[in-house]
Amino acid sequence: MHKVEDAGLHSLFDYADLLDHSLLEELEWLARQLKGMNIAHVNATARGGGVAEILHSLLPLYHGLGIDASWLVLRGDDPFFNVTKQMHNCLQGAVCGLTDADWDTHAAWNKYNAEFLESTYDAIIVHDPQPAALREFAPNAARKWVWRSHIDTSAPDPAAWARLSALVHNFDAAVFSLPEFAGPGLNGLHIDVMPPAIDPFVPKNVIMPEHEALAIVARYGIDPQRPFITQVSRFDPWKDPLGVIECFRRLKPDYPELQLAMLGNFADDDPEGRVMYDKVVVAAQGTPDVHIILGLTDLVGPFQQMSAVVLQKSLKEGFGLTATEALWKGTPVIAGNVGGLRLQVKDGVGGFLVDSVEECAERVDFLLNHNAERETLGAAGRDHVRKQFLLPRLLRDEMRLLHNLLNSNGHAAPDWRPAESEAQRELTG
Repeated sequence: MHKVEDAGLHSLFDYADLLDHSLLEELEWLARQLKGMNIAHVNATARGGGVAEILHSLLPLYHGLGIDASWLVLRGDDPFFNVTKQMHNCLQGAVCGLTDADWDTHAAWNKYNAEFLESTYDAIIVHDPQPAALREFAPNAARKWVWRSHIDTSAPDPAAWARLSALVHNFDAAVFSLPEFAGPGLNGLHIDVMPPAIDPFVPKNVIMPEHEALAIVARYGIDPQRPFITQVSRFDPWKDPLGVIECFRRLKPDYPELQLAMLGNFADDDPEGRVMYDKVVVAAQGTPDVHIILGLTDLVGPFQQMSAVVLQKSLKEGFGLTATEALWKGTPVIAGNVGGLRLQVKDGVGGFLVDSVEECAERVDFLLNHNAERETLGAAGRDHVRKQFLLPRLLRDEMRLLHNLLNSNGHAAPDWRPAESEAQRELTG
């Protein structure tokens, strides 16, 4: 296990013009309640995927509030990450073939990583299945343990869930992105719900002057004088990249000028990514104007900003932060009717939800022919993200949970009271 360094410090004052003042006040109040606490996040990779992106931005906000927060990343070999990828698929409902030997591999690497937890933390938050056994092997490394799931475990493979949920029951709380994502049989465990969020200040989420954005798009092969649609995703079958290509293929005869940008990357803990990438390359053969672009990371923003439509045609989706990013830029999104995408895209807000390739093509066709509706949907989507899915709201939710766990003393922890003056605080102690 290694610590991610140089997280830096970020002040909430930068968000003052974007957020309700009451949210900023509550965050400052929570920071006072957690003063002196030592918190750690643990996940499986420092780059690639939404969890790593969130933690890169979340830790500096903790530091800006004066809270000691660390980020630890598991060590593991290819067999371990092959097992945890398969575990991830099983928990989302895929047919499972995990063996006792696979679970032994998971346990062995968790035990190895647990030996590096030398400090005693007030709270440790572990993300997803990869580090789920840490609590079993290092129970005294923290006063409180939280398991944070970013995937949909509502209908998991029963055998896989039986093994994982036994580990989760060792924790003091479990967190899911949606209420319905909580797996079965977690009775007696404190369950919290926290949808993810984006950082509007990272380079890929900053709105560019149009000429600069178009210049970047052109640099990667897109003709800026012709319309294009985009999907930004890891190369993962759950993101349905093959369905995206088929959608584009259906549109192409009626829109010969249309282009498709498929922007993808590979997460360190996802060994299936290269296999899926090869399938995408083969599927795109014979269809003109399909651009498969790797590794842009911070440069995905111009594509999201300048696309006529952004696709997120997922078959399963824990949340879909790339959809949030596109909505923040005022671009309408056509999204799979699954998971956290339903929180982001609603009737009249942000775009449309779809259940098939045919429906996806129909909705793109509609937006390409209705500029006013496209702009209205995009503007409503941006405002929805501003109110619900910017990082300080997620930070507030997490700090509320930590406050309740660490300051309850067996009773309900005191709640924040809006518009509480300094004089009132002194009187109430």
